[in-house]
Amino acid sequence: MKPGNQLSSTVFLSFSILWTPLFLQARPPQKHIAPNSWDLIAQSLKGSPVPYQGKMELTELSHLSSGSFITSIRFAPPHFYRREVFGPNGKVKEIAILNDQEEWIYRRDTKKYWKMPPPEPLDDKKELNILKANYEVSSPEVSHAAGRRAFKIKIFSKENHSLSRILWLDPKYGVTLKTEVYDAFGRLKSKSAFEKIRFFVKKPVPSKWFAFKPPKKSHPAQESLDISLQSAQKKFGIAPLTPSWLPFGYALDHIRTLVHQGHPVIQEEFSDGINAISLFEYKDTGSKIRGEKTPLKNGATAYLTPASEAKTLTWEKKPLRLVLVSSLDARKLIRIASSIP
Repeated sequence: MKPGNQLSSTVFLSFSILWTPLFLQARPPQKHIAPNSWDLIAQSLKGSPVPYQGKMELTELSHLSSGSFITSIRFAPPHFYRREVFGPNGKVKEIAILNDQEEWIYRRDTKKYWKMPPPEPLDDKKELNILKANYEVSSPEVSHAAGRRAFKIKIFSKENHSLSRILWLDPKYGVTLKTEVYDAFGRLKSKSAFEKIRFFVKKPVPSKWFAFKPPKKSHPAQESLDISLQSAQKKFGIAPLTPSWLPFGYALDHIRTLVHQGHPVIQEEFSDGINAISLFEYKDTGSKIRGEKTPLKNGATAYLTPASEAKTLTWEKKPLRLVLVSSLDARKLIRIASSIP
């Protein structure tokens, strides 16, 4: 519902920034009977029952990465997926492909590619339970998006009742036609919307949509994109540290290993189904830490870079340096950091 020199939060958040949920068909409502919002969302988590393709505009409104860009999205059930991100010059700068044999990510600027086994299918019941535990939803309103009839659903945090997200779902196929994401203060921080979308109800889609061959002069990336705690420990040489306290509804979602200035980095990402917290751990290189000095209850001294978006909290635990990245309230970041032994 899916992506951090002091580590650059822009670089690391780029792994998840383009995450957009896939939405399945919801039965057309009978006249005068509005569908249940949770039923629509539950069906949406299963993926569209028919293939589709479309162009989507994504707009970031944070001080880190304000601007818009266009992506081309192609999907075929049960989970085949292709996303192409276009740069300002109109050329594709990133490609992500998933089929039943493998998953690929290719970045043109670095000429790096990742080839991985396909991930486990989404546990849509688990995802729905996480959302229900942390969020409340409004009744659906009839609206329009991408030139189509849509149901508009607002999602609110149970913790502070703030507006978290607004979805426009296609009532026939359940695809999310438009999304708005809000911060804890009710400010719009990003939005995405299909400019146009086409569904392939009877016509088959070309198999080449979901095939990929690395371009000449490209090379495999050193970093992995998703691993287990055990794999991270083996690759990194030490056990990843994890907090004993997390805000309401958050749990460990996944772990990645990255490479930063030639050194391995572990990224743990915690999620409440919509929002995320990233914890980066890497061997301390002795570089200067900047920010507002903040004592932690575990005895360490952290340095906070306050911002409405992507706050960073950095501290040392020899031989490691740790960095928390999130848009959460600074007091929560400090409490998370203090709970790491």
